[in-house]
Amino acid sequence: MNHGYEASLVKRVVNQLVASIVNGEYKDNVLPPQVILSKKHGVSRTIMREALSVLISRRMLDVRPKTGTRIRPAGEWLIIDSEVAEWRLRALPDTDCMRRLVHFRSLVDPPAAALAATRANRHQRIAINAAFQRLVHASPSEDLQSSTEEALLTAIVDASGDEVLRQMGSVVRVGIRALKASLRMQPNALARVTESQLSDYGRVVRAIDTADGNGARLAMSQVLGRTASMWVEEPV
Repeated sequence: MNHGYEASLVKRVVNQLVASIVNGEYKDNVLPPQVILSKKHGVSRTIMREALSVLISRRMLDVRPKTGTRIRPAGEWLIIDSEVAEWRLRALPDTDCMRRLVHFRSLVDPPAAALAATRANRHQRIAINAAFQRLVHASPSEDLQSSTEEALLTAIVDASGDEVLRQMGSVVRVGIRALKASLRMQPNALARVTESQLSDYGRVVRAIDTADGNGARLAMSQVLGRTASMWVEEPV
């Protein structure tokens, strides 16, 4: 069996296990023995062991003598991982989780905007401006609005030239998608928030264009302040 095929099998089993965990299919939050799981998912015990190791490394499972493999509380899952963040939001889309993601975003987007203002090259500035224009013309009632906002933020983080911020940004985008999905249930609120944030995003883009790092940071913080007000009582 080649390595690529094994990796795809492990990924498939991981996704299946996560779906079962999120759906609460395991009694008392305890997984069956590996031999039973292997038969259920039609894979070897080696593949199953690797799949379980992935979830253990992401703090979703806990293995102890005599108690077997137990599912840890969703609040303990390794959220600084884009896939785990998405899984947790599926399992526990609570206000506390949203608060943490918004706070985490505050550690990424403002400093990324400040760095982009001083580091972005001509092509990156053009890309940021183009992404902003797509956001301006996107309907807030459609999925396009969420994808264009994500594209703008990704362009800004990429222009920062900071690899750590790029990696952290992948988790941030999961939070944005979750927030927008929730806001789709409140179309009036979504339109109001988007209108006010557009003005803030415009200030971010203009600050980046003029190499105003501090201005870009402050404007992005204002964007996050509006986002935070939807989910937390205190500002980010």
